[in-house]
Amino acid sequence: MGSPHTGRSAEKLGNSEPSPPGSLSLFTRVKQVVPPLAAGLVVSGVLLATTWVVERQLTTAVLQADLDNLAQIRTRIESHLNQASNVSDGVGAMIEVNRGLDESRLRSVAERMLERTPVIRSIAIAPDNVIQFSIPLEGNEAAIGVDLAAHPEQGASLRRAMQSGEPILGGPYELVQGGYAVIHRVPVRFDQDGDESDEYWGVVSTPIDIMGLFDAAGVGDQLDEGSLAVRGTDGLGEHGAVFLGHAGLFEQRDTLKTPVVALDGRWQLAMKPSQPSPMVVGLTGFAELVALFAGLLVMWLAMRWQAQQRLMVDSERVLRDVTSNVSDVVFRANNTGELIYVSPAYERMVGPSARDIVGASWLNLFPEDERRRIREAADRLQQPGRASSGVSRRDRVVLAVRLIRSDGTEVPAEVRVEPVIMAGQGVSGLVGTMTDLSDRQAFEQLEGLATAVFEGAGDAIVILDRHRRVLAVNPAFERLVGHSSKELVAERLTIPEPLDCSRRRLEACARGLRQRGRWNEELACRLPDGRERVLGWSVDLIRDDRRRVSRYVAVISDVTTRHRRMQAMHHRAFHDPLTDTLNRSGLDERFEQARQHAIREGTGIALAFVDLNGFKPVNDTLGHHVGDEVLREVARRLSSVGRREDIVARLGGDEFLVAFYGVRSNEDMVRLGDTLLERLHEPMMLSGAARLVHVQASIGFARFPDDADTLDGLMRRADAAMYRAKETRSATVVFHRDLVGTTASSDDEAG
Repeated sequence: MGSPHTGRSAEKLGNSEPSPPGSLSLFTRVKQVVPPLAAGLVVSGVLLATTWVVERQLTTAVLQADLDNLAQIRTRIESHLNQASNVSDGVGAMIEVNRGLDESRLRSVAERMLERTPVIRSIAIAPDNVIQFSIPLEGNEAAIGVDLAAHPEQGASLRRAMQSGEPILGGPYELVQGGYAVIHRVPVRFDQDGDESDEYWGVVSTPIDIMGLFDAAGVGDQLDEGSLAVRGTDGLGEHGAVFLGHAGLFEQRDTLKTPVVALDGRWQLAMKPSQPSPMVVGLTGFAELVALFAGLLVMWLAMRWQAQQRLMVDSERVLRDVTSNVSDVVFRANNTGELIYVSPAYERMVGPSARDIVGASWLNLFPEDERRRIREAADRLQQPGRASSGVSRRDRVVLAVRLIRSDGTEVPAEVRVEPVIMAGQGVSGLVGTMTDLSDRQAFEQLEGLATAVFEGAGDAIVILDRHRRVLAVNPAFERLVGHSSKELVAERLTIPEPLDCSRRRLEACARGLRQRGRWNEELACRLPDGRERVLGWSVDLIRDDRRRVSRYVAVISDVTTRHRRMQAMHHRAFHDPLTDTLNRSGLDERFEQARQHAIREGTGIALAFVDLNGFKPVNDTLGHHVGDEVLREVARRLSSVGRREDIVARLGGDEFLVAFYGVRSNEDMVRLGDTLLERLHEPMMLSGAARLVHVQASIGFARFPDDADTLDGLMRRADAAMYRAKETRSATVVFHRDLVGTTASSDDEAG
C-alpha cells in the first residue's frame, strides 16, 4: 500500500522541478536580487548610523568640555576687570568727594588698592585731560604731561567718556611709557564754582596690562599657541578689531565664541575647539569598515537563503493547494509505519525537507528520546478488535513532545495521532498532526515577563479603569503611598489624589489627557512617611478599538536627586563658593528685586560697603586657610545682622556688601552701622588658628533712593564713604550723606 503512494508523491514532486536558470526573465532576476541587497543595505545603514551616533556623542562631549572651559575663562577675565574698575571708580569718587586732588591721601589709598590689583599698571590722574599725577611714578615718567584729548589714538575714547559722563573702556593701546594695555577712564565731575552744578574736572585713567590680564586668567599659553583670540577694541565687542591672537580664528566656521563684559564695554573671545583623539578617529573608521563588511556578509547570506527558499518552494508546489494554509504539520503513515506524506509545514517547523523523510519510519519525525513513549501510545491504537468498533476520541493519542530543529534548537509541540481504519482491512496506518506551541509558550512567557517587569519596576505604576477605579498597583506604588494593593484595588482614584490634592493640578491633568492623551508634570510632594520628595508623573490614557476610554496608566518616578542637582547648579551660579554669600551676578538679581519692592512699599534700602582692615597680615602670618576661615566667619556675622531677607554679597578679596531692606530713617542706618562694627570687632576663635584672631572693618553707607537709585550708583557712593572711613585708620562707619555735608560746609567756610 505504501509503494503506490510513495510513487505518486515522487511523480508529483518530479513534475515540479524548478525551471532552468536560462528560463528566468530579467525582471524575475532583478526581483530575486533586490531583497538581499535591501537587507545588506539596512544592516550596513543601521551599523553606520550607530557608529555615527557614537562619534557624534564623543564630539558633543569634547565640545561641552570646551564650552565649560571657555565660560571659566570668561568668568576669570571679568573678575579681574571688575576688580580693576573698582580701583578707578574709587579714585574718581575720592576726587569728587574732596573737590580736588589731595595728593598725599590719594597716593596712600591708591597704593593699597594697587597691591590688591596686580593687573593694573598705574593710576594716572589728568586734571583738564593732562596727566599730572601717576601712581607709581617710577616707570611711568613718560606719561606725565601727556594731553589725552589731543592724543591721536586715545582721544576718541576720552571724548566718549566726557560726552556720556560714564566710565569708558578704551584700547588696547601702545603706552607712551611702554607696554600694551586697555585703559579704564572715569570722568570726574563736581561743583567747582559754587553754582550747585557739576563741572568737568578731569579724568582718572587706569591702564590694565592686557597680557598680564590674560596671564592672570590662565590663558596666556592658548594665545601663544593660536587657539584663542580676542576682539572688541574700545569695548565694541564683535564690531571691534582683533587685538590678541589670530584674526582668522573668528572667521572659522566651527570656532567657539562668547562675549566678555569688559567693564563698561564688551569683548568677544574665540577659541579653537578641541579635536577628537587619533585613537577615537581610528576606531570610528574601523567601525565603519566593519559595518560595510557586515552589510556585504548579510547580503551574501540573504542571497544564499533566498536560493534555498526558491528550491523549497519549487519542491512543495505539488501539495501547496492542499496544505498551503495549514500551519500544523500533517503526516500519513502506512500500516508498516512508513511515511507516505508529510506536509510542507514540517519543514517550516523542524527543518528537514519533507521529501527527504518520506519513506522512512514516521517515528523519525521525533527525537530519539521521544520515540519510545510515542510508539507505546500508538501501539495501543493498532491492537486487534478496533476495526469493528470505529474510531472515537478515546482512540486518539495526544502527547506533548519536543522537536529538535536542524540548528539544534527545541520546538515544543503537541502531537495528535489516530488510526486509519479501512473497511474490511482494519487498521491500515496512522494519520497525525503536530502543532507548534512556541507562540503560545512565548505569549505565556511574555505575559510572565510583563508581570515581572511590572512587579519589579523601581518606578511606581498604577492602572485604572475608565471610571478611575484601581485595577492594579505594583509594589513600588504600595511603598510610595503607604497602602497595600488590597486597600487600593477597586477604589476610585482621582489622579494624582494620593500625593497632591490641588484642584489646579487635577484640572491640568484632565485637560492634558483630553487634548493629548498624556499628562506629564513634576510635583513637590510630602510622602505619607513625612519625606519631602519631587515626583515625576506620567499619565497615559488608553483607548479601545472604538476610541473609548479603556484604561489609565500612571507611572511615578522619584526625580528628587535631579531636581536638587539643578537647584545646586543654580545656587553655584549666583553664590560665592568660599562664603556661600551672593556673588556679583546674584547681587544684581536680588538687588533689583529689593529695589522694585522698595519702590512699591515706599521704603528705603541701606547699602553698606564693608572692607576688612588687617586681613592681609592674617593671610601672611597664619596662612590662607585661616584667611578663608576668617572670610567665612565674617560672612556669617554679616548675615546675622538685620533680617533674613537682607542681602549679603562678597565682591572679591576682603570686600563685602550688605543691603538692608525697609530702612526708613538715618537713625536706622546708624544703628545698623554700629551693629556691624560691634559684630566684626568680636574676636574670632577659628579651628586653624592657635590664638584669637582680630579683624576690623571700614564701612561706607549709602541709601536708596536718597543717594542713588541704581546699584552701581549706590556702590560708588558707599565705596567712596568706605574709603573715607579707611583714611581714619580705625574701624569706623562713614555715611555718604556726611561726606556731602562735610564738603558743603568746607565750601561755605572758604567763601
